[in-house]
Amino acid sequence: MKPIKSIVAVILVTMLIPRVTWSEENDGLLVKALSAAGAEPQMMDIVDWSVINREFIDFSQMEKQRDKILEIFGAEQEFFKSTKENSEMYRILNNEGKLDSDTFLQIIIQSVILPEEYEKEPQTYLVVNVSGQNLEKFVDFTEKVRKAVVSSEGQSKITSCVTGTFDGKLNGVKQDQILKKIYGYLKISDTEKMKDEYTFSMMGFSPFLSEGIQILGKNYNVHISMRYNSEEDRTYIWIGTPVISIEY
Repeated sequence: MKPIKSIVAVILVTMLIPRVTWSEENDGLLVKALSAAGAEPQMMDIVDWSVINREFIDFSQMEKQRDKILEIFGAEQEFFKSTKENSEMYRILNNEGKLDSDTFLQIIIQSVILPEEYEKEPQTYLVVNVSGQNLEKFVDFTEKVRKAVVSSEGQSKITSCVTGTFDGKLNGVKQDQILKKIYGYLKISDTEKMKDEYTFSMMGFSPFLSEGIQILGKNYNVHISMRYNSEEDRTYIWIGTPVISIEY
């Protein structure tokens, strides 16, 4: 489960980066790309966030909003842990629990009074995060996450990531073969690669996914990383759009 501070950091970073747009529904393309690469599926992570109003709302209003979102997921509030944080400048309602045996849902509603130097009205943010092991549910949960944000009068900015594994440590030739399969499936171009002793990472653009992040004048909407875990003797692969939104 992603900690609150990580999600808040993502929000702050994206507010500071100009010209950021996000991927639309990709009809499970990431899951299909993972399968095309021959990886054993392990995990999915879907997160969406938005400003949902320009008011400093109280906890009772937050709870009503949360209950509407739980209804979208067919979840009961009694099975979710709820915590509150507050000061004169902010209120945070954090709710987390299981949707089924291997799927977690987290809903964060944060209302803030911004410092005077920002010259902006108060704002309330919504973050909806689903993570789980059954990748067959990826498309369904993506739609529900999006609906939760849009029905709250927010603008969907979904980031999603799928994780898979390969047995053993992969040499450079094998890594290149796997990446070639993914490149071919997603028609990835304009790649930027980074590699060290333990991790390979690349960013690129796929015409099958909508616009992503502008970096130095280039548009990237797919992020791939591979890393060997010596304790498990497995190589992990992450495919995210527009970026990998989880720790790896």
